[in-house]
Amino acid sequence: MKGKKETRRNEKIRLIAIAIISLLVIVTGALFSYGSFREGNVGGGVLAILIAVTILGFAVIAFKRGNKDLKEGYPLKDERSRKVLEKASSLAFYVSLYVLLAVGFLSGGLIKFRDVSQATSIGVGFMALLFLIFWIYYNKKEL
Repeated sequence: MKGKKETRRNEKIRLIAIAIISLLVIVTGALFSYGSFREGNVGGGVLAILIAVTILGFAVIAFKRGNKDLKEGYPLKDERSRKVLEKASSLAFYVSLYVLLAVGFLSGGLIKFRDVSQATSIGVGFMALLFLIFWIYYNKKEL
């Protein structure tokens, strides 16, 4: 069985890894934004900046909360947070399947996409949004 020191060290490493991955995503968004502005695509550049700033906000909140919990002796993930994550991801997956089916059926006539990558990007973005909504819902709800 792991000792408390080893568990705390592993959770600290996990928190640092989350921060590094968040920063890499933000840098990638900034580079995408820069490339979009250079090509003259102002809308894509502004959207990339908004996404990067949103991710930065969530990353700062998650890092502060995780750091505070670690200092107080609480684990990063407990039984409740695992259950919330499981329920939110499960429901987001099921709902996104139906949304992707609807996008597939409507893409021929009602919705016009430039190419498949645009439809895929919208689908993945909607999946992430669904997960966030369901996570907030189950996190506030008593399980």
